[in-house]
Amino acid sequence: MQTAAAIATKVFATFGPAGTGALRFLAAAAVLVGCIRPRVRARPAAFWGLVAGLGLSTAATNVFLYEAIARIPLGTAGTLVFLGPLALAIAATRRRVDMAAAAAAAIGVVLLTGASSDVSVLGVALALVAAASVAASILMSRRLAVHADGLDGLTLAIVAAAILTLPMSATAVVGHASAPALGAFVLVVVVGTLGVAIPYALDFSALRRVGVKTYGILLSLDPAIAGLAGLAFLGQRLDAPAMLGIALVMAASAGAISSATE
Repeated sequence: MQTAAAIATKVFATFGPAGTGALRFLAAAAVLVGCIRPRVRARPAAFWGLVAGLGLSTAATNVFLYEAIARIPLGTAGTLVFLGPLALAIAATRRRVDMAAAAAAAIGVVLLTGASSDVSVLGVALALVAAASVAASILMSRRLAVHADGLDGLTLAIVAAAILTLPMSATAVVGHASAPALGAFVLVVVVGTLGVAIPYALDFSALRRVGVKTYGILLSLDPAIAGLAGLAFLGQRLDAPAMLGIALVMAASAGAISSATE
């Protein structure tokens, strides 16, 4: 997913951050519908409400994240977005260890966002909005899993996200003096497949097989992966305070989740 985000920056100049985020939903929806073939008949109204809600929160996450990484390093954005799942884990128990984890995460964020004087305040704000959207997506995904087996609910939510962001997709494509190069569309398909279709499907499958606790610990590696992707694909180097900030957020997450009951 982080690799796809790094690749996506290559077409920001063509489609814009929001346009790129929107276009990849079209690619992901086509891949998932072709592979999963979700059932749409005889679904209750509650199911469609959750599909629409998950589609909206997922679309918001991706659009705000892409706007953020257009302004701040990928490692910084990935760490800030991860605060959404971390906040849910801490809020669920409110133990002393969770308060310590929250304090460590807060210090990490200060180090991360204050590590450079030229960090974009807007970029940080956009990443935090994406974090809130991630938290909303997790809550709705849990409820949607009750109403649908397999990946039907996820697939239809991605279709909903593609529909909701269709105006952005259309603007990104037609808002040019000349037609975008074919290579730009190929990259969007790659980003949609690697950044939405495959990782989202794997996330849903992993939650059913390894449980929330194990999955959460694995997810705490995400900030480090984002930093490595930013370095490897974009040449974004983080200084010592920023790396310490990422490490604190990761440690806070692993500590809060590993001490929780499954």
